[in-house]
Amino acid sequence: MTAFHRSAAGTLVGLAVSTGYPVGITASVLMPALALRAESRQAAYQSVLSYYAGALWPLIPGAKNFFGPGVSPFAAFGFWAVAALLLALPWPLVWSRNARQSVWRAPIGLALTVIPPLGIIGWASPLTAAGFLFPATGWCGLSFCAILTGALAIWPKRATVAAVCIGGVGNLMHPTEPSAPADWKAISTHFGSIAHRAPDPLAEYQTAEEIQREAVSARASVIVFPETVVPYWTASTDVFWQQTLAELKASGKTVLIGARIPRKARGERPLYDFSAELATLRWAPTPTPTRSPETEKWSPTYFNGLVIRGGQARIFEQRIPVPVAMWNPLRSDSAPLHLAGPGVMRIAAKRAAILICYEQLISWPVLTSMSRHPEILIGVANDYWAVDTTIPRFQSSAVRSWARLFGIPYVLAVNT
Repeated sequence: MTAFHRSAAGTLVGLAVSTGYPVGITASVLMPALALRAESRQAAYQSVLSYYAGALWPLIPGAKNFFGPGVSPFAAFGFWAVAALLLALPWPLVWSRNARQSVWRAPIGLALTVIPPLGIIGWASPLTAAGFLFPATGWCGLSFCAILTGALAIWPKRATVAAVCIGGVGNLMHPTEPSAPADWKAISTHFGSIAHRAPDPLAEYQTAEEIQREAVSARASVIVFPETVVPYWTASTDVFWQQTLAELKASGKTVLIGARIPRKARGERPLYDFSAELATLRWAPTPTPTRSPETEKWSPTYFNGLVIRGGQARIFEQRIPVPVAMWNPLRSDSAPLHLAGPGVMRIAAKRAAILICYEQLISWPVLTSMSRHPEILIGVANDYWAVDTTIPRFQSSAVRSWARLFGIPYVLAVNT
């Protein structure tokens, strides 16, 4: 196979992955074999670069939508190109003229794209296919998937037959992932860019009222809402929700709500808090002034996470926000990176692994969470900006694949 044909094959595999369908994601296991059977390091790099160029193309329209019409098309192309160029770097390093070494070199190449720093942008990892190939096998299945990618470079026919046989038996035994508990419910919403547009007190009030009605009327004991359906959660927000939270607590319900949680100012510009006005609209009493010296100013830095209220009162912080768009070390108004942050939290007596939006696209936060032996997987996302791309489908398939691999149920709440 010539370098041109190898690059074309890499592009086709990447495009299959970009569809977000399970069959397409499964095709990703071919990528390491294309690289490790190349004639040279340069050819290995080119084939993997072609793979990531095909797999990551939804970044182009996605970035354009996320950053808004004021962003140059060149910036969107830049994000796509830089991600592809960087993620292809490990493969010429692990390439060898001795293809027989692929069985251990391929897992090393995969690890380099999963572990930070590259793991922070580690989209489209072939490891994501493990749950569709080898369900309910956990870490053994993950290891077998990594070894399979190298075996395909050495014994393509025998490795394919082995994978089909083992995977076929596994899928016959576990055709679906375990069902979520009957008293857990994920509620997807259609609020659009509620948290990413100019502040609108009336729209925020109406959205909050709808969320509260859904939470109170739900029969489930754990109710999960999508990412950032509440733009900012402050002390005044707790006041606005006071009556609803009391009802939830009295009925033994726990609600998880995606929101930004502002941090106190360090002399930066003020962030106006509409929660007091919302409380007034609802005729809710405000026991303390919301413009006191302690609460008047908030840092533009914020945590992106889940506010947990009702039967519990906690906050779960996202570990890896979207690079550049949300986590940007060069700006003060960004969400922090918490690579070592907890990925599992006890919710209603269950150990829950939580993946917030972007974390569903990469492997590192999933694997660190699974190392803590969760009993259920919670996924939340705000995909209003990606509705015209395959990104939401890829997220959903990835969450499903990880749940299948480790044999645990999942719930997924998405805002569009």
